[in-house]
Amino acid sequence: MPLSPAELTRYACQMSLEGWGREAQERLKSSQILMAGAGGLASATALYLVAGGIGAIRLVDESRVNLADLNHQILFRERDLGKAKATVAEKRLKEINPFAVVDSHVKVLSEPNAFRLAAGCNLLVDASNNPRAGALLNLVAARQKIPLVHAWVGEMTGRLTTFWPSHGPCLACAWLDHPSTGRPALLRPLPGVMGSLQALEVLRLLGGLGPALLGRVLIFKGAQFKFIEKSLRPNPQCPVCSA
Repeated sequence: MPLSPAELTRYACQMSLEGWGREAQERLKSSQILMAGAGGLASATALYLVAGGIGAIRLVDESRVNLADLNHQILFRERDLGKAKATVAEKRLKEINPFAVVDSHVKVLSEPNAFRLAAGCNLLVDASNNPRAGALLNLVAARQKIPLVHAWVGEMTGRLTTFWPSHGPCLACAWLDHPSTGRPALLRPLPGVMGSLQALEVLRLLGGLGPALLGRVLIFKGAQFKFIEKSLRPNPQCPVCSA
């Protein structure tokens, strides 16, 4: 879908970047993604994707805004308390970029609806901090052979990686740790740090630059204020992607 004159003006600076021209911007506009989560990570990721010119986002989150969310989930305000996060996020994101299509779904991600919601999507984004939702998106990515950009935050640590079955490992291959129970404590700017990086990786993939984090996981250690990375390898016996 070609860019309108208003969109050309809006994204002119972005299109002057080396390696990112009009073709990349038009690829981004014609893209559609499914994002699990509408909380802290998703707030930052979706904000930069919509501001950057993505065509369409489907947001799936069943939760509602509470007071503890307001210090790290930047799309919400005190007047939003008790409202569905996905619905409020849709409204805010449309205010940021009226050219983007934002479609919210206030529901629990499940195996039947995950495949339905992912229909027609070019890419999946796991910003849920929920192992079950991540596993469902990984299954969809493996079946549909599309990339899954996964991020997680907890306490003072964040991680980010890209899974792309048939191109590299999947989430089931990686055996990444998750907090076992409860809601993890959180250094409040951390979702913004990791969400911004997640948006950057999504932009790379949709714009045609390719993934930067396929086969490796980027870990931010907030306590030491440093990034480290680890390699990830496909598992030939993986029950999800080996077939």
